[in-house]
Amino acid sequence: MYRTCAFCNGKLDGDGGPSGLGVGRRLAFDEWKGRLWVICPKCSRWNLAPLDDRLERIEALARAAGEGRVAAATEQVALIRWQTYDLVRVGKPRRLEFATWRYGERLRARRREQLKFVLPVTVAAVGLAVAVNVAAGGSVGVFVWNMPNIARMLYTGMVGRRRVTLVEPPICERCGTVLQLRAKHVAYARVVRQTQQDVGLILSCPSCHTEGAMLVGHEAEAALRQGLTYLALARGRQQRVEEAARLVESAGGPDQLIADVARRALTLRSLAGERRLALEMAVDERLEIEELERQWKEAEEIAEIADGTLSSDPLLDQELNRIRKQLGQDGESQ
Repeated sequence: MYRTCAFCNGKLDGDGGPSGLGVGRRLAFDEWKGRLWVICPKCSRWNLAPLDDRLERIEALARAAGEGRVAAATEQVALIRWQTYDLVRVGKPRRLEFATWRYGERLRARRREQLKFVLPVTVAAVGLAVAVNVAAGGSVGVFVWNMPNIARMLYTGMVGRRRVTLVEPPICERCGTVLQLRAKHVAYARVVRQTQQDVGLILSCPSCHTEGAMLVGHEAEAALRQGLTYLALARGRQQRVEEAARLVESAGGPDQLIADVARRALTLRSLAGERRLALEMAVDERLEIEELERQWKEAEEIAEIADGTLSSDPLLDQELNRIRKQLGQDGESQ
């Protein structure tokens, strides 16, 4: 297996894990068609593995995927974490369930990011307060006690002021103001469904405080993520990941959860904490899985050309038929 990406010439990291390729930390495979790719960490393009011993390596990856935890899944693509490796199963995946570990990891990472700001600010402020207290002979006990809360408020304010990046800022239909959106403004927005696939976000104008603009598609989803991150910090209560994950599952999946939130016609800040986190999970999964499917389709086109040109081995076709038959039996037994 080559060591650099065929598209950007970047170094392929990792050691291939269960694949035995000796390279790769994020690997994609299709049992049905006998395809195996190493995903470049730099450009995210899929590098097709050579034909030699590919089927045995795919079977090893499939076994590892069966022991892993699912991060996201559609009818075509499933993202699975096995130890420190990301495995992408494509083709005819088995029935898969959501796993709450992924969102627990995300919330812990968010708390770590907050602490990177809160702890240094608190330590510096307390040190300054003690110095002032010694010099003035007064008491700053109340200030010192409240400093962590003050630092958290400062951090939340910083997150709330982050600009929402849009191709073109929307204009309020009521007052004509060009909306320079910040994350805190999205808290007053509400979710709607445009079509079966697209998500819409009706915005409340910061100037006239009425609903006067709407985002759709990827821009709506990106703004939603920023607004929900801000609200998670601003509301300050512990979010229960397991309960939020159950809400997504009980709704029937991310699309159904988003549709349910849209039917309620509530602003994001009016949603209960677990439902806001469930909405964040749903939007996040849609974005990641759509990107994976796009990458897979692009890689599949290249693989069709490469395998069709390079392979006419009847033994390979025979082995592929064996795997397909086995997969068909597994699908019937589920």
